[in-house]
Amino acid sequence: MLRSKEEWTCPDHNRIHKTNSVSRWFADKISREVQKDLDQPREKLFIRPSGSNLQQLSDHIGYQTYQLGIELGLTVVEMQQIERNHVTNLRSQTEEVLSKWRRLPEATYEVLLKALYRLELSSVLPYITYEEGLAEQAEERIIQDIEISQILDHMMSHLVISSDDRRRIEHHAGQDDQNKNLIELVNKRGESTYNVFVDALLTSGYTDLAYELKCDSQEEGSNEALEQLHNKGLSEWNVPVYKVRLQKNYSNIVHCINHENIVDHLISFDILTIADSQMINANDPAQIQKNRKLMEFSVAWK
Repeated sequence: MLRSKEEWTCPDHNRIHKTNSVSRWFADKISREVQKDLDQPREKLFIRPSGSNLQQLSDHIGYQTYQLGIELGLTVVEMQQIERNHVTNLRSQTEEVLSKWRRLPEATYEVLLKALYRLELSSVLPYITYEEGLAEQAEERIIQDIEISQILDHMMSHLVISSDDRRRIEHHAGQDDQNKNLIELVNKRGESTYNVFVDALLTSGYTDLAYELKCDSQEEGSNEALEQLHNKGLSEWNVPVYKVRLQKNYSNIVHCINHENIVDHLISFDILTIADSQMINANDPAQIQKNRKLMEFSVAWK
């Protein structure tokens, strides 16, 4: 209980604390309670929850869904939008809250447990399985097995990454490091980018990985996200319209054109230089790589 504006009494220890240490005391207490009540190896607490496990929890949160979303780090604006999306369906609200939170980089079982404790929802704990999602199981295969050039083409065409994003990813020398950076970017960008990435895996021939990730996301696929991206008004993009049009057609352009006549035409109008042409043609014998270099120049024009 509060004794004054500066002091607070701990009911468990009958000890007086200064109020500026109350938050820290609660955080420490919750951490101890979480550790005490869990018969799980500590490393399991740092796993990202599986989509299927979170879907099971949706039956047991009830009217504290809004508070749980705030505790997990969603904003008031995000929570209000989720409520509007599912006005009369509380379970669907809970599903969307947990799904949206799961896309955050810091989403782990430990974070979820602490939020449940703060809301006195420890009765939900028996429904937590600590299983690892297919996405986490697939991550190592993505790092080791995929070649990302075509995947990046697809993601650029759907406007979820920029030419700068691509340069930062491809700046890394090894394929493994490039793949790790792509995964990190996808995790940070949220659901629309994730869905386009899964779709890119599918169209690039990595069908098993794509279907595993689609299953884990508990989504109906990327069609809705792609439709939203395609329908986005050009005026909403803070870039010139021609750049948006170029990037929307990125994949078609790099896979279909022969760059030579286009480069000659651009040189004749002083848009490209001979040095630019030499840079486009240097080192990479493959036509598609030359086309990608031409597109780098195109999206960089002022």
